[in-house]
Amino acid sequence: MVDTWHPEEGWGTVALDHTDLTVWVHFSHIVAGPTEYRSLTPGQRVRCHYEVPGQDGYPARAVEVAAC
Repeated sequence: MVDTWHPEEGWGTVALDHTDLTVWVHFSHIVAGPTEYRSLTPGQRVRCHYEVPGQDGYPARAVEVAAC
């Protein structure tokens, strides 16, 4: 689930279910159509593929995020 989103900066965090891992997300990793705006909303359910180590102090970094 999307925990935070900073639209003016294009990044946020996703809290993963069944773990305490927080994943850093950049807008460029959001799956969207060619004419869709890449943005997330706090509370939104998403699928998230990530890699470790993370970025900017977060333990993991998203490589692909898609709405459920």
